[in-house]
Amino acid sequence: MTDGTVFQTNLSAGSGATRKFDVLVRLIRAAQPISRTEIAARLEIDKSTVSEYVKSLLRTGIVTDEALFTGDSGRRSRALVFADDGSYFIGVNLGVRTTQVGTTNLVGDITEIDDFQTQSDPELVLRRSKELIEQIFESRGRERCRMIGICVPGLTDGDRRKLIYAPNLNWRDVDIAGYFDDLGDIGIVVENDSSAAAMYEARLQLRSPGLEKSNDFVLVRSGTGIGVGLVIGGEVYRGAGAARGIAGEFGHMTIVAGGKPCVCGNRGCWEKYASAASAASLYLGDRPLRPNESLPRFVEIVGKAENGEIRAQRTLEKIGEYLGVGIANVIMGVGIPRVVVSGRLVYGWRFIEKPLRDAVKKSIVGSMKGWTVEAGEPVGAAIGGALEVAADEFLRRLEI
Repeated sequence: MTDGTVFQTNLSAGSGATRKFDVLVRLIRAAQPISRTEIAARLEIDKSTVSEYVKSLLRTGIVTDEALFTGDSGRRSRALVFADDGSYFIGVNLGVRTTQVGTTNLVGDITEIDDFQTQSDPELVLRRSKELIEQIFESRGRERCRMIGICVPGLTDGDRRKLIYAPNLNWRDVDIAGYFDDLGDIGIVVENDSSAAAMYEARLQLRSPGLEKSNDFVLVRSGTGIGVGLVIGGEVYRGAGAARGIAGEFGHMTIVAGGKPCVCGNRGCWEKYASAASAASLYLGDRPLRPNESLPRFVEIVGKAENGEIRAQRTLEKIGEYLGVGIANVIMGVGIPRVVVSGRLVYGWRFIEKPLRDAVKKSIVGSMKGWTVEAGEPVGAAIGGALEVAADEFLRRLEI
């Protein structure tokens, strides 16, 4: 997602060399192999300016200039790619149900994903995560690890080291980064999972010029709960001042006054009506579970809907309506008209999309031109987001 005016401002602003390189580096990483000519066209800057910036990147050794053969003529062109020097990043996604640990490199290859059930005791979860990280060190070398990114399903502190509160896990004031400090001189960054997912989605958007619809978007990720990531000017917005780290917690805004009780202590929260997890209670209604009956999983409800079951279809349509109500509120609240929906809800998009759009149209947003809601990734952003956090933070800290 690029916008020429915004990118040109960023690249020419006197805010430090690292800041100037941020957008350029992200584009190369997302769209590699990519030529200087394409970079200049997509960022709307002079090719000579691109060449000057690239020189500094080439000196670091993290980017190389390769000769690629194109077309039947065998003509060679030069393209920029990140060097695969054996270094890697570790990502830990502390999910409400499952925790994942994996690795990636600057080329973007995701490997060595392992997972285990997330337990209620944070000490047990962090201990098992550290064990898996140590196993990666043994096989790939501790010295080659450049950064560790950790995603958490809740509020983080402004320094991106601690979990303040994760309602769906009932974890409070957990020093996540501090638990891993004894792993050695390796940077550790903790990020809200929705913000991380937004970073992951932003890189996907940069892969193709055809996806550059807007430099700003809202990511609404729905699974066990609902999280919202805000991307403004190509950067994930995390709040300001004392509120830094809590921007985007829209999943716990009230959309039904006096509604269903939420784990956060409030009633009528958005995620109690529009998350993938809420589908089970909407499907069953007010009746209690029968003996030996378990709550249906979201994918099971989607399967029933696709097989023609009316109750399942109505359930997904109702979720779409509630989702649209919340999305309209988010658009009005942040002033960003483009929304990408990701997470398990995407599996039911066929039934969710129309009532979602109808609900947005009924709000004041519906009278505006230019608002869009689209489906993103149903899976992948979980561990992908954690890995993106690690790689992005490493690139931010480069001294160029």
